[in-house]
Formats: sequence, C-alpha cells, structure tokens
Amino acid sequence: MLLALFLFNENNKTAPKKIISDIDQIDYELKLTGLMSGIYPIDHSGTKGNSLLIKDTIRSIEAIKQEYGFQHYDLASIGPEHTDKYEEVKKRNGQLHWHHAPETRLFLSGGGAFGIFKRPWLGICLLNAGGFVQIPAKTYHWFDYGKMDPVSPPEYTAVRFWENSKSVQPSAISHPATSVGSVVDWIQPFPTYDTLLTLLHGERRS
Repeated sequence: MLLALFLFNENNKTAPKKIISDIDQIDYELKLTGLMSGIYPIDHSGTKGNSLLIKDTIRSIEAIKQEYGFQHYDLASIGPEHTDKYEEVKKRNGQLHWHHAPETRLFLSGGGAFGIFKRPWLGICLLNAGGFVQIPAKTYHWFDYGKMDPVSPPEYTAVRFWENSKSVQPSAISHPATSVGSVVDWIQPFPTYDTLLTLLHGERRS
C-alpha cells in the first residue's frame, strides 16, 4: 500500500506542512514531481524464501517488468537475522544520496519511508506490502525502515528491479548528495519512520 505522503518545506523539516493519505492523491502528487508509484496484488502467505514463487506476486512482478522495461529483479530484505548488519545498512540508506539508475521497489512485507528531495519539492512517502515506487535516476533520496529494537527489530522484504543483471552493481552504488553539505545532518531534523507512523495513526483517529 501507499500509506501516506508527508510534504515538507526545506526550512521546516520537523513538521509536515501537509499529510496526504488518499491513494489517488498520493499517486498524483508523486507523478507531478516525476516519480512513479502504484499498488500491486501481493500474496501474504509467502515467506522470504518462497515469496517470489507465489502466483499473485509473480503476476505483479511481471506487470512491472513489462510496463517499465526491466529484464532483471532480485530480493532485498532486513530482519532479525541481519541485526549484525542493521546499523551499517541503515546508515548507508539513511543519508541523502542518489544513483545513476532509477531506484525501483515493490514491497512484499514490512514497510519503510522513502524521503525524496527535488528542490523545491520535499516529501516522505510511507509504503508497506503491495506498495510500489520508482525514484528517478540522480534524484536525492533516503530510506528509513525503523529504529533498532533488540526485542522486535524492524523487518521488510522488497523486490528490486534492474535494467539487466549486469547493471545491478553499478546501479546500486550510492552517491552522497554533497551539494546540501552534510548528508547526515541535513536529514537529522526530519521525523523518523516510526514517528510518521504514529503521526499518521493519530491523524486517522482525529
């Protein structure tokens, strides 16, 4: 799902100026800034080991490949078995960066928050299972999937799409967005994924 889109002003990163939870409005707003998004059927009965063998999931993957011209895909995941690498991965994903190729993801389980910065547009999109997003090449972004909790560490599984198998390694390389100064300090004021989830739930109850 596309859970919500939080829009910010660059001079006030601590609180969103607008929260959009209507799926059609989220899709419209993202398309205005060049991002593609959508919702695809996902079979939740699968596990990490067999999630790519479930019919509904296969159909969704093939539909994305055909629509966007991808020839290759793989699986990315984080969970309790990766706690030794969690901080390293979170640090790499959590700084403002860009890639030479589009970053294209379909979530199969769990979720996360993609922050996107195309000056002056600035937003954070929350996704979970079934949510799809494509961030254009050379677009500043970051990804947050929750704080480290030893008792219940965050988990997610997502399909990554690539032009072809040879493009995976060069396309996945992160390039720091050095034009903003410190790529870590620039992001620091924003609400975290966990905070945004709490904010969204409060918004829906009010």
